[in-house]
Amino acid sequence: MKISIHAFALTLLVLGGCDRAATRGEPISVVLQPEKGEPVMLDIPRGYVEEPKNPEGAIPNVVLRIPEKEFGAAGVFFAESEVRIAMEPNASEADAGEERHAAALRKHRSSVEALKKSDDRSKKGLIAYLYPNGEEPDAEAYFFDSKSGDVFVDCRRSVCKAYKTWNKRVHMRFDFRPVETANVETVDAAIDRMMQSFAQSNSTEKDATTSDK
Repeated sequence: MKISIHAFALTLLVLGGCDRAATRGEPISVVLQPEKGEPVMLDIPRGYVEEPKNPEGAIPNVVLRIPEKEFGAAGVFFAESEVRIAMEPNASEADAGEERHAAALRKHRSSVEALKKSDDRSKKGLIAYLYPNGEEPDAEAYFFDSKSGDVFVDCRRSVCKAYKTWNKRVHMRFDFRPVETANVETVDAAIDRMMQSFAQSNSTEKDATTSDK
């Protein structure tokens, strides 16, 4: 029996899509409840949720673990790595990225070690730093303002930890392995797109409700 190349390719595409969907699982509504203010609702595929195991009802925080391939950003994250995202609803006006940046500056100004700005790596809208970290080569740090919030990134041994408050609503820390640490803005954009996809259905429902009134 002959199978056309087109039909074979279509079969692989469908099977690949099913495999990814099975990995992710159906989206579940996760409700993050701050100490005060409105709750944050996100529709997150069950396969992404690491903690809590059963995120039912209003919860104070959630931890996700997402394969790099799910971000659709080839060449940005280290191949076959995962991005770990810890989120909690914003209960204050403080921005996590700005707070972390200020704390890093205070820490290094009051010690022998110095957080030094790198003129070679810095550019408009992004400040790059180099600083000694024990016996390791110079570690790197970055501070910039993305469309969804200030971001502070600390990179050591090719692993980066980023801090931000997404859309003034969710405090986030995401750990990732970038192909190049200087690509922190591209990484943030990829994670921002993922966050927008989690919130998209809720925004659509809200807009629909508003338009009906």
